[in-house]
Amino acid sequence: MSATASPSVEQNSAPSPDGNALALNAAGGDEGMRGTPPRDADFSGDDSAPGDESAARDTTHSMDGGTRVAVASPSAGTSPGELHAAWTRTAPVLDPDGGLARPAATSRSATSETITAAQEPSLAIDPALSALPKPEQGESLSTDSDSDTDSESPPPLPAEQLVVIPDKKNPAEELVLGPDGEPLEDTSYVLDDPALGLDDDGAPRPTAASGADAGTEPVAIPYQPDAGSLRVLRSIAVRSEPRQNAPPLGTVAQDMRILWKSETAMRGPECDTWVEIQPRGWVCERYLERNFREPRVRDLPRLREGELTPGTYARVVGKRVRAYPSLALARARKKGVLLKGSVTVKLRGQVRVGRRTFWRTTDGQYLEARVLREYRPSSFVGVDAEQLSELSTPFAWAQSRTKPSAPVEVKMAPDAKAARETVLPPRTLVAVRELSADGRWVLIAEDHWVARDDLHVAWFSHAPPGVEAGSRWVDVDLDAQVLVAYEGERPVYATLISSGKPGTDTPEGLFRVWIKFAEADMTGNGTAGNDTYRVATVPWTMFFEQDYALHTAYWHDRFGEPTSHGCVNLAPRDAKALYGWTSPEVPTGWSMVHASPDAPGSWVRIRGQARIPVKERKVRVAASTRALR
Repeated sequence: MSATASPSVEQNSAPSPDGNALALNAAGGDEGMRGTPPRDADFSGDDSAPGDESAARDTTHSMDGGTRVAVASPSAGTSPGELHAAWTRTAPVLDPDGGLARPAATSRSATSETITAAQEPSLAIDPALSALPKPEQGESLSTDSDSDTDSESPPPLPAEQLVVIPDKKNPAEELVLGPDGEPLEDTSYVLDDPALGLDDDGAPRPTAASGADAGTEPVAIPYQPDAGSLRVLRSIAVRSEPRQNAPPLGTVAQDMRILWKSETAMRGPECDTWVEIQPRGWVCERYLERNFREPRVRDLPRLREGELTPGTYARVVGKRVRAYPSLALARARKKGVLLKGSVTVKLRGQVRVGRRTFWRTTDGQYLEARVLREYRPSSFVGVDAEQLSELSTPFAWAQSRTKPSAPVEVKMAPDAKAARETVLPPRTLVAVRELSADGRWVLIAEDHWVARDDLHVAWFSHAPPGVEAGSRWVDVDLDAQVLVAYEGERPVYATLISSGKPGTDTPEGLFRVWIKFAEADMTGNGTAGNDTYRVATVPWTMFFEQDYALHTAYWHDRFGEPTSHGCVNLAPRDAKALYGWTSPEVPTGWSMVHASPDAPGSWVRIRGQARIPVKERKVRVAASTRALR
């Protein structure tokens, strides 16, 4: 999703009989820093491609708490580099819009490996999938467009019930109590310190000096508070130095109880007491409260046990829907704000009044439940370092580009007219062993062929020039719709993504993560072909080029397809994992962090071109009997 982040926030498998497995695993601003242009993936023609092991493996391993996974033995005659070279030679040529320009060139087979197996190889890590009956010849595949491409998401947790006490004299005011009976405080993000104020150009406005003359440098003062911790009164920017115009490091969130770093504070013209906090940075004490309790910080965003995303999200449906600032006004349908375009909200809690049900959003607005449709986030997840170490390379997710929710057909020979051997559930992980002579079919096991367009291959690559040895970087293959994360040359995570669709393409290049948000609002104003939209509090967001980001997409389960407004969409569990892994590191209790010269962001390489499948058109033929007369 090419989005405008509201950085209104600177505040803020059963083992195969012969050891060869088909299915490997089925888990499941203005401060942008551009890098140098990317180069094509560097695949060597020998057996030293990253992640490859020269020795054949024919053993079973335990993953995910005891699940048995059959690990495929690598092809004896072809290296991943040679296979990738053949794949590239036979790739279809694309038009600028992502469609096919002309048929792919033909090539000799990538390998002549012969597999001798006493029994048919296992098709999936789940024994039940391996035991799927072979479809009868002529039997049609299920193409139910409403079916989910992933395993069913867990049911949503019960809604938190709120208690609202209205102010009878002022209907716009109210007291809201949470499930624990305590007053509800909506999490708010601030761009800067409003007490100090900013001019239109972003420079601090002159303020009255207290304890020091305006224009003087900060001076050291003793600081020994009689407290166990310092409670953050509201989300506030953490500065790199004890002065208001110092570069921000990030934002510490409201209600965190933090520790000070030394027995010396600083006094300056904008703030009587600048406190150095742990683990780093400075905060003006006017936003800190001395507290007798021990320090307490939490990872953000906060997840309840069993949640995939931090809370409940819903889209607004219907025409001329209004949001109201209080429950009393919502009941009376007065003073509502008309919502325009596509609007997604995050729901804070539910209030029942007679037969009517209202939801309170995280920004304090009320909407009737009848105009909301809750999202069910995807439970899909990629494969981590431990799992990658036990998979043969290359591997792929089997998922049709034209009908992603349909089972993937497996043929007995590399020919569309060949007999069907079986079908695979969408997103089954399979081995990539051999490419057919015309480049259109892929051998995943003996006499088991899958159409090339039904595979999303994870090709491991070397680090591009400029990426420091051993550093963390992310490679996004737009053609395959696959992301691979690396530590130096070692792949440590791989998953499916959803990049920009035609007209809102994801930019290609080598970039660096420049800012990370625990949650960020995203909007589109309808320009440049975009729709008008507003998406609330997108979790685990990592901006890498202006307003383009890697982030969660809780509103769809179309990973493997280019569907976004330009950003790189990730399933919730993938986004959470990458948010914690990429640099700069987000200190516990912070809701946002900036990259800096001392803590640069991870590199992000975007390469290739997203492919838009050409869907078959149904042609209606009108029969005429005139010619028969």
